[in-house]
Amino acid sequence: MRFAEARGFKVAVVYNDTGGDPPALRKYVYDVLEEVKRAGHAVYVTRPERTFFDYLLAEYSPPRWNFRWCCKRLKELPFKRLAEELARERPVLNLLGTRAEEARWRGWFLKRISGRLVYAAPLYDLTGEEAWELLRELRPDVYERLRQIYGGARRMGCWFCPLIKDVTEPQLMKLKLEVYNAWCSGRRERILDLAKERPDLIQVTVDASAVRRDFPCGRKCGVCQVAKVRAELAKTVVKIPTFNPFLRGVALAEAKHSTDNSTVLNQV
Repeated sequence: MRFAEARGFKVAVVYNDTGGDPPALRKYVYDVLEEVKRAGHAVYVTRPERTFFDYLLAEYSPPRWNFRWCCKRLKELPFKRLAEELARERPVLNLLGTRAEEARWRGWFLKRISGRLVYAAPLYDLTGEEAWELLRELRPDVYERLRQIYGGARRMGCWFCPLIKDVTEPQLMKLKLEVYNAWCSGRRERILDLAKERPDLIQVTVDASAVRRDFPCGRKCGVCQVAKVRAELAKTVVKIPTFNPFLRGVALAEAKHSTDNSTVLNQV
C-alpha cells in the first residue's frame, strides 16, 4: 500500500466472502478490513449470488479437480462484476496473492482483461515457504496470528471444500464429512437439517422442493476424488456414519491395508 500511495494510486482492498473461510480466519479478515478503513482506504466485500450449499443442493455435484464450479460461482464472477464496474470509472490494476506453484492454471504474472482492467500476481514466483518468510519479516504480528489460525497448515481453502482433507478445526472436519456423506448417499434433506443446526456455517436459501434427488456426477464412486477425501476424513474423525456403507467399506479396507489515478485492488 505504501508503494502505491507514494505513486499517487488510489488503493482499495477487496475481500471475496465465499462463506467458506473458517470462522477464525473470516473474523480476522474483517478485523483487518476495519483497520484498512481507518487508514483511509476503500474496502469492498463481494458475495456470490447464491450460497455454496444452494448450488450443491439445487444444481451441481460436489466440486472435483476437473470441475471446480465453486471457484467461478463463489469468487471469480462476483469479483469480475465489481472490477468491471470500477473500471468504468478509472483504470484498475488488480493485485492477487496467487502463486504459480498452487496450480497450473495460476501460472501467470500479468493478464490484461481489457484496456482499463489488468490483473497481476506479484507473488507469482514465490514458494509457500518464501511467502510465509516474507510475511514474518514484514509483519511479524500478522505472521504469528495467521500461524495460530492456520494451525501449521501452509494454505487454507474453504472449510467445505470436498477436495481438502486437512482441516485444522475438528468440528469443521466432522461437519464437512457429514455434509458429503449425506449428499453422496442421497440424503440431501440432512444438509437442510444441518443448515438449521449450524446457520453460521451452512447457509441455505433454497427450499426442499428445489433440491435435486439425482446424481449429476454419474455416481462413479470408485474413481471419485471426493470419495477418497471422505475416506481420509473418516479415519481422522473416527466415527463413520452408518448410513453410508460405501464410505465405511472404503475406510475399513484402507485401514486393513495399511495397519492451498488508478485504482489498485488488493484481493484477500
